[in-house]
Amino acid sequence: MELAEYLKTDYIVFFIDFQIMSSASFKEEQSFVVSFIEHMEELVNMEPELREAIDGESFQNMVSLKHQEGISLDRLFRSWSRLCQNSPKPIVMIIDEIDSASNHQVFLDFLSMLRGYYLSRDKRAIFYSVIFSGVYDIKNLKLKLRPESEHQYNSPWNIAADFSIEMSFASGQIEEMLREYEADYHTGMDTRAVAEEIFQYTSGYPYLVSAISKLIDEKIAGGRESIEFAKAWTKEGVAQAVRILLKENVSLFDSMIKQLDTFQDLRSMMEEMLYKGRKISFSPAEKSIHLGIMFGFLKEKDGYVAVANRIFEMYLLNLFISEESVKSEILSGILPCRSRLHDQL
Repeated sequence: MELAEYLKTDYIVFFIDFQIMSSASFKEEQSFVVSFIEHMEELVNMEPELREAIDGESFQNMVSLKHQEGISLDRLFRSWSRLCQNSPKPIVMIIDEIDSASNHQVFLDFLSMLRGYYLSRDKRAIFYSVIFSGVYDIKNLKLKLRPESEHQYNSPWNIAADFSIEMSFASGQIEEMLREYEADYHTGMDTRAVAEEIFQYTSGYPYLVSAISKLIDEKIAGGRESIEFAKAWTKEGVAQAVRILLKENVSLFDSMIKQLDTFQDLRSMMEEMLYKGRKISFSPAEKSIHLGIMFGFLKEKDGYVAVANRIFEMYLLNLFISEESVKSEILSGILPCRSRLHDQL
């Protein structure tokens, strides 16, 4: 959203959020085209600046398509092309939550056609730039559609630029945030020591850094007027926050389990590493390793694959041990039942 605002000076920006389009919108081509047009129409009606910036006649011709039977993607793209051709400024399309659409074939058809127009943009007008926001690498979107298929890497969109910005916090950056907090609340903490301890558990993973800090502030300190407030911001306080975090119902952990359930080879590899102590040589070309890196679960350390941070390591190890324990208990319960049944027979 900040990027969209920044670009508005020099470009016309359509900011689309696939999260607010229902699954029914992706079932077939016509429903997708109609939903997409309605979404763009809503944006124009909500933003006077956007309405004044675009070519009104070209846009209304696009809107009229939604009333036609059998409307297809190629009609939509021809209409877009005319809109871009008649636009006073270049048009940028930003699509957020792109992963929510990537389970659907019509979305991949949309990507394929978008790629075709983009590559021939010197002959046919189209968006100046297209920006996708999501977890999946664009070339791997088919992994969600057909994870079992041997053709899953056939990408409809193979143009991508490396994103080289480091998203994790360094220990020094965590310390800077703690210094700001300390300036407000005067806990007397050793900001460097606490920052380093948080980093040791999180490797700078932003959500985990914030979650630990929030738990210390709200649950461990016992109120900012308490004597315990100062004691909470210590290494022991960080460890206590980690223990609480590992027992909470956290959406980040839920998402991790969902991905591991979807990609069983990745799950098996992480079980081998954590539960059995196996060392696996690092190769980003190996499918499971590549997936683990893309999801932020794995990293390279001294030439071997490693879990991204200690909290992920602790959470997954607890999970695998718990699952193994449950299986053993179920099996031990089944065997006596079978024995009694055999005696009765």
